[in-house]
Amino acid sequence: MLAKIFRSVVLSGAVAICTIVAAGSQASASQQRFTYRVHDSVYGEIGTYIDAVEKSGDATTIATEAHMSVSILGIVLYRQDISRIERWVANRLVYFHGVTTENGTPVEVDGRAEADNFIVSSPGGQVTAPGTIRSASPWAAGAPGGDTIFLPDTGVVTKVHTSGGEETSVTIDGASSRARQYHIETADGQERYEVWMDDDGTPVMFNMQDKDSNVTFTLAK
Repeated sequence: MLAKIFRSVVLSGAVAICTIVAAGSQASASQQRFTYRVHDSVYGEIGTYIDAVEKSGDATTIATEAHMSVSILGIVLYRQDISRIERWVANRLVYFHGVTTENGTPVEVDGRAEADNFIVSSPGGQVTAPGTIRSASPWAAGAPGGDTIFLPDTGVVTKVHTSGGEETSVTIDGASSRARQYHIETADGQERYEVWMDDDGTPVMFNMQDKDSNVTFTLAK
């Protein structure tokens, strides 16, 4: 149950692309760091999810680190660690590298833009997808593009239906703020996502649901 929910946790960590490495340890003035609390509807607080977003011209790099675990009476029943990075140029995903370690077993997924396509490589093989593909990332909600995504922990490519964008309000830690709400559902209807974005396009809250569970990520700082 938890593995199925967590497999779609997006967005992108570790270090890649030489131009980013060459920037050294000094953070860019356009870099922001977002920390989310992770709450499971059954097990409560289960970890943290951190995105570092760096913008330079029309290029955006999103690096993600996440650590989540479920314990009962001090016994760890489930653990997932995520390290990913994805890079966008304008509205096109051009690079992805991610390692998802689930209960000690790592799975590596790579992606790269090639001509009008995007090539996804994973333990399941190599898939040639449309160049408009997106990762299953809350940052991509509401962006123009196609209806195809890939799951960053497995490399599986799937169709989705996206709707919403209506203005609403969201309450975090007792404070209400304006946001736009988006709804994403996989073609088979097995998984659903909701994303609330502020006026700057930052996801302030997002959740992932299947028939068994609901996991919510809430911006803490």
